[in-house]
Amino acid sequence: MPSVDMPLEELVNYKPDRTACEDFEAFWCGCRAESDRLPVNAAFVPVEDILPGARVYDVAFDGVDGVRVKGWFLTPYDCPNPLPTVVQFIGYIGGREYPHGLASHVLNGFCAMIMDTRGQGGNTGQQLATSHGGQRGFITHGILDKEEYYYRNLYLDTIRAVEAVRGREEVDGDRIAAIGGSQGGALTIACAALSPHVSAMAPDVPWLSHFRRSVDLAVGPYEEITDFMKRFPDEIEQAFQTLSYFDNMNLVSMVSVGHAYYSVGLWDDVCPASTVYASYNWIPSGVQKDIEVYPYNGHEGGGALHQHRKLRWLREVM
Repeated sequence: MPSVDMPLEELVNYKPDRTACEDFEAFWCGCRAESDRLPVNAAFVPVEDILPGARVYDVAFDGVDGVRVKGWFLTPYDCPNPLPTVVQFIGYIGGREYPHGLASHVLNGFCAMIMDTRGQGGNTGQQLATSHGGQRGFITHGILDKEEYYYRNLYLDTIRAVEAVRGREEVDGDRIAAIGGSQGGALTIACAALSPHVSAMAPDVPWLSHFRRSVDLAVGPYEEITDFMKRFPDEIEQAFQTLSYFDNMNLVSMVSVGHAYYSVGLWDDVCPASTVYASYNWIPSGVQKDIEVYPYNGHEGGGALHQHRKLRWLREVM
């Protein structure tokens, strides 16, 4: 079967050594404890005359650093009983856009939230307090210090988004799924690893995995890291050490969801298939998992077909 990476028969068994430092879990335990101490302060403001068959809310909640994170929350118009809920995360440089993007989940019998990504292409701002500069984009901001790294607070935003929706009476707090593609797939895995309240995850062509291979192999946003390393070759090992704390090949070992559903495109040169399988193959044995393989597809993954399959999968497992 064709691939711009390894052949499929190698990918299914590809399980590279994890790169987690000795204090990996202690670091994230401390981060979660910090988040738990701080109130979410979620606000859900009704928005009328957008989708007559749904109730639409303009959402905001506090990040751990005080950034007010935006989102949309939708429920069926009539919601007499708590429903399963999806929390969706967004690809790199994307924003929450318009609430109708969540309509398929409402039609599927779910409540749904989409979380904006701090500082990127939506309605959410950003605070940066780093001791050194970064390259273009976001992926190198704070790359020399795990406490300063951009994705630290963004990963914590995901678990706070789950806390925000769990406070809604329309939401069944025992049936929450994290979903998203590319960067959103990475945030999906991080959310499932860090939140005890996620029961299923569905990352599509997930990013931020197996950094050492990704930086050597992939095109697109990973090239921001190679640009940084070209400029600061004496900082390469420190940068990779920081990245190891945010590598979903490492974080996925902390996942305790009941179900996981991945997708991968074998011609994906942005999130190469080996980096997706590096995460997928490290999922703990207690998780019921499956992966959809799209042999001739690139970073678009399975496109509309996969979204159709995912809606059905969500009905079955939630």
